Amino acid sequence: MSVKIFSAILVVLLVTAGCTGPEKTNNPAVEMRKNEKKAVLSDGAESKGQALSKADPAKEWLETIFHCKGGNSGKYCYYLEKEETICTARFMEFLQDANEIYGPSNLTDAELPEAEARYKAKWKNIYPLYTQEMWLFGRGNDDALTINTILIKKFSTNKYSVFIDYDDDIKTQNEVQLVVEKNNYKIDYCNTVFVQ
Repeated sequence: MSVKIFSAILVVLLVTAGCTGPEKTNNPAVEMRKNEKKAVLSDGAESKGQALSKADPAKEWLETIFHCKGGNSGKYCYYLEKEETICTARFMEFLQDANEIYGPSNLTDAELPEAEARYKAKWKNIYPLYTQEMWLFGRGNDDALTINTILIKKFSTNKYSVFIDYDDDIKTQNEVQLVVEKNNYKIDYCNTVFVQ
């Protein structure tokens, strides 16, 4: 074999080895660990890709419920008109049934026990029953345009704690259960407690 041919083969081998690079392996676990190391920045902060994977779309959706429209001056707002779109139809029906009994009602004294019995029979196997007037998040009868504070924490999959300081010394702690309907989040139950 001539020196020229040997040199040409050696150059081809070196160039080929340089193109594949020394870090490539056929082991996916090793490659994954290398990529994880690359994703952590020198100051210990996470890369944008990892931060996005930790995003919580359900929590973000809950936060949007309290965004103020246009020129309203409050930091957080809550609009009654949203309830039909943010709650499941079943939960809205439950709210209406409960509040017909425990809120202002047109029921007579004779009709009230019958309505309460129907309410309990209809809902006892679906939701924890309300025993007093309670609308979503403990809201009043008007839009809340000056909410001081909203704190949302995740309990478990699609279950959240929502603390609301409505101003005027009215605060509620809400345990909210979400479901997904037609690719949208909806509230399917809310247990509200008024706090001091």
